[in-house]
Amino acid sequence: MQAQTIANCGAPAPELPPDLVRLRKLLPLRHLSDAEFGALAAHVEVEARAPGQSLFRCPEDDGWLFYLLDGELVVTDGTNDEFTVRAGSIEALHPLSPHPKARVGAHASTALRFVRLPAHLLGSQQRKSTSGIQVEEILEEDDGIDHKLLFAIFHGLQEGKLELPTLPDIALKIRTAVADPRKGANEIAQLITIDPALASYCIRIANSAAYGSREPVADVREAVMRMGIDATRDFVLAYSVRNLFKSHDPRAMALMKGAWTHCASIGSACHVIARRVSKLNPEQALLAGLLHDIGVMVLISHLAAWPHVFDQTPTLTAVLKDLKQQVTAMVLRAWKLPEEVVGAAFSAEEWTREAPEQFKLADVLLLAHWHQPAPHVLWADAIPGSHIPLLAKLPPDALTENGRLQVVQEAAGELAKMRALLGG
Repeated sequence: MQAQTIANCGAPAPELPPDLVRLRKLLPLRHLSDAEFGALAAHVEVEARAPGQSLFRCPEDDGWLFYLLDGELVVTDGTNDEFTVRAGSIEALHPLSPHPKARVGAHASTALRFVRLPAHLLGSQQRKSTSGIQVEEILEEDDGIDHKLLFAIFHGLQEGKLELPTLPDIALKIRTAVADPRKGANEIAQLITIDPALASYCIRIANSAAYGSREPVADVREAVMRMGIDATRDFVLAYSVRNLFKSHDPRAMALMKGAWTHCASIGSACHVIARRVSKLNPEQALLAGLLHDIGVMVLISHLAAWPHVFDQTPTLTAVLKDLKQQVTAMVLRAWKLPEEVVGAAFSAEEWTREAPEQFKLADVLLLAHWHQPAPHVLWADAIPGSHIPLLAKLPPDALTENGRLQVVQEAAGELAKMRALLGG
C-alpha cells in the first residue's frame, strides 16, 4: 500500500496533475465549481493496491468514496456473488462505496490505483472562493442546477439510504422452478395459474405475433410450452416489475409511468431486433430493454425525500442522468440477472463505442434507442444524427430510405402489440 498526495491547495495556482484532471470528469465531481473542486483537492490522495489486496470492507470503510483510476477490482455483494469493475469503463465513472447488500467488500484483481475521499464532502459543498488549483470547465455548463440539493441527494444515496426493491415473489418462485431440473412446464404452469391476471397475460403473450402460430393456446400449460420455460421466466419478471413502483406524489407517478412506457418501447424493439438481425435470445433482449432504466424508477421513488426536486427540472435531470446506470446495476445484480444484462444497461446509450464483429446485447439496446421517436425522456442522452460506428457496420439494405432499420419498420404492428402487452 502506498499513497501519493496530488494536490496542495495552499500553493498559488499549480498546474493540474493528470490524475486530478481525470477525477474532475467523474460523477458527481464534474458538477463542482472550480472553487469547490480546488477545496476538495486538498483531501485527494492516490493509493495503490497489489493483486489480492483489499480496497474496502463494509462497515469498516463506511463513510468513504473510492474512485478507480487504473487497473481492475472485484466487488463482493451481500450474498457472496462477485462482479468486476475496470478502470476507464462507464461503471468506473461512478464512485464505489461500501453498501450492506450491493458492495460488502472489494479487492484488487490486478495492480491498481485509486482515490479515496471522505463521503461527507459530497453533502457539505459550499460555493465559496478558494485559492489554489485553477481548472477549466471540462464538461457542459450546469446552468439551473441546484447544486446544494444535487449533492444532498448524492450524499444520501452514498450513505446507503437507498432501498433496493426486492424481486417480486411470483417472479422469484418461477425463477427457482426454472432452475430446478426436476421441474418442468406443468409445475411452472401451476405456479402461474395461482394468479389469474398473470395466467391471462402469459396466454396473450403465447398467442402474440412474437410466436407466430395460427393455432391459439387456451391454457397456461400450453402457453408455457409454446414460449419455453426460460422465456416464461423472463415474461413473468417483466409482468411483475410493471406494478412494483408506486408513489403518493402525482409528479413522481407521472415520471414513473413515463419511464415504464419508455422501457416497454425499448424492450419491444429489442425483442424484434434480436429475433430478426442477430443470434441473441429475443426474450433476454426484451428483458434487458425493459429493465435497462429500472434505476430511474427506483430513484424517482427515492426522491420523495426531496419533493422540491420535482419542481426543478435541471436538477432532476442531472440526478436521473448521473445515477440511473449505477442504481440500475445495483438492482439488476441484487436480482441476480446475468452480468451481460448489467453491462448492456451501462452501454445502452454509448453511441461512440466501436462496433463488435458480432451483435451483442448492448448493441441491440443501442439500436432500439436509435429508433425511439422524440420527445425523449428527461434522463436519456441525445441521439446523434450521424457518426454512429454500429450503424456503419450494417449492410446498406438493412436501412430504409429515411435511415431506419428495415426490420423495425416492417414489424410496426408487432411492436405496437408487444408494447400493449407490456403495459407501455
